[in-house]
Amino acid sequence: MTNYSNYDDEYYLLYSDEHSNMIDLDEDILSNNKDGGTFAIPGELIQDGYVYPLILDKPYKNDEIADFHELPRTFSYRVIKDVALRHTMPGVQWMPAYIHYKGKRYNDHVVMHLFNKISCMDEEKSVFKRVSEFTTIIYKIVLSKEKLDNIPLEDRLIFRLEEKKSLIFMHQIIVDEIMQHNPVGIRFVKVKDWGISEAFG
Repeated sequence: MTNYSNYDDEYYLLYSDEHSNMIDLDEDILSNNKDGGTFAIPGELIQDGYVYPLILDKPYKNDEIADFHELPRTFSYRVIKDVALRHTMPGVQWMPAYIHYKGKRYNDHVVMHLFNKISCMDEEKSVFKRVSEFTTIIYKIVLSKEKLDNIPLEDRLIFRLEEKKSLIFMHQIIVDEIMQHNPVGIRFVKVKDWGISEAFG
């Protein structure tokens, strides 16, 4: 039986669910680099005047747009505002975005840029296979208590796993702040319950 640390109870991996749809960058507007339109999110989140223009293929039902989409990872502002405004986290950047759908423009969205990478997989307890220098297949994750104990909490509330950068981890504090808004389209899996099949769930 795997000997988990307390961190495997405290951290969750971020995924979309069946209500989320893929979104695309609007390449025509993107080529202009900047888009100066009205925007509904506080100015402190706007960096260099840049706003992400996105296109949604279809909503999750009727004309309702989900609160989370992948690639780029986009949140509705209503579910992420507490996180974005309450916490100053290194390597986590919130970029204003809007979504085009059926001729309408929905201004209240944010794209998450995540540069915070932490090497904290307990290699003795995790189950993984290194295929090459750049590719690692992870079957079961156990986080290293020793490594995470040495990092201040505010510096590890949200991070990518250095050993597998496609995996995004959020602390219970962040998950609770998001989930209190009853978001649609987002799914969190506790590290302790995670398996490789979750990536396809």
